[in-house]
Amino acid sequence: MQLAFVLYKYFPFGGLQRDFMRIALECQQRDHQIRVYTLIWEGDVPPGFEVLVAPVKAFFNHRRNEKLTAWMEADLARRPVDRLIGFNKMPGLDVYYAADGCFEDKAQNLRSPLYRKWGRYRHFA
Repeated sequence: MQLAFVLYKYFPFGGLQRDFMRIALECQQRDHQIRVYTLIWEGDVPPGFEVLVAPVKAFFNHRRNEKLTAWMEADLARRPVDRLIGFNKMPGLDVYYAADGCFEDKAQNLRSPLYRKWGRYRHFA
């Protein structure tokens, strides 16, 4: 199977990133092909991985993340995969690996009502 993984940033020492790498390497070991979509890749690329760094920029992180999603969707339309696995919350995923706490709970209980009007909330909610 051709598997695509997506995460906003890869650096070798993050917890989410280590989880991603462990899972992707295990999938590769089971003869799946690995494609990775990301905004930033720091560190070595494992042999056989196709890493695509999105050429997008934006002033706000949530806008940059939205642009990554659009760019990735366009590439997937041209070069489909069997499954899309995400390590950050975004639309269109077949599998979401929830490494972070519940964003909505924090937004409802720890933030002001004004926070829920902003683009960041709309993006992640």
